Amino acid sequence: MVKISLRDMTIKDLELILAWRNHPESLKGSYLARDRKFLTWEEHFEYWFNRPKTWKVFIIQLNNGVLTRDVGVLQFGATELWRPEVGIYTGEIGLWGQGVAKEAIKLGLEWLKLQGKHRLSATVLMDNERSIRLFESLGFKRIGEARPGEWAYDLNF
Repeated sequence: MVKISLRDMTIKDLELILAWRNHPESLKGSYLARDRKFLTWEEHFEYWFNRPKTWKVFIIQLNNGVLTRDVGVLQFGATELWRPEVGIYTGEIGLWGQGVAKEAIKLGLEWLKLQGKHRLSATVLMDNERSIRLFESLGFKRIGEARPGEWAYDLNF
């Protein structure tokens, strides 16, 4: 039986996360695709270390009963606000469509409840059908256009 778990991200995860973020398939659904194809190490490092301390970042882990491996990232931005924002990606492309992201978000919602939160937001590029299906399957409601080319979603849980 395969089990999803979350652990806190550490600096040791940065190299793997960069590889995931720069995979051509991952880039298609990413905001990075708007500007350029690949993220440099320096940009990546700056991105992670300039995040406000109120961002919570988890590594998504997959455990098959024998081995545990890191497969993606779940993050919550602005956790000090009444409605944080969620971001997620499964770095292991072969796991897309297998329910990993959905289960990780469900675990993340449990963590948010413990923080006293009951509302969550997300923004998704309008052409990112995978993410749109994921968020809508979890009960997120499209509330309009966030910025040009992206939808805003809201979830009360």
